[in-house]
Amino acid sequence: MSGTDERQALSAASEEKGWQRRESGRVDVYLRDRYRIRVIWQGNEVISGASFFEDEMYELYTRDLAKVRAWLRK
Repeated sequence: MSGTDERQALSAASEEKGWQRRESGRVDVYLRDRYRIRVIWQGNEVISGASFFEDEMYELYTRDLAKVRAWLRK
């Protein structure tokens, strides 16, 4: 998605799948059912990292935006 705002695109895609998003500065937190995804951004194009939680237990970490998109397709 070069040339677009990745942060906004991720937000829109997650909304279509029923995720709720909270934004706090550089951090977006996505919530749905027993899942939570925390994404830390460097600007609006690149992530510093993201964590995936299930039932409030830390499960996975990535620096790959494509992986975060896959998590949000759950």
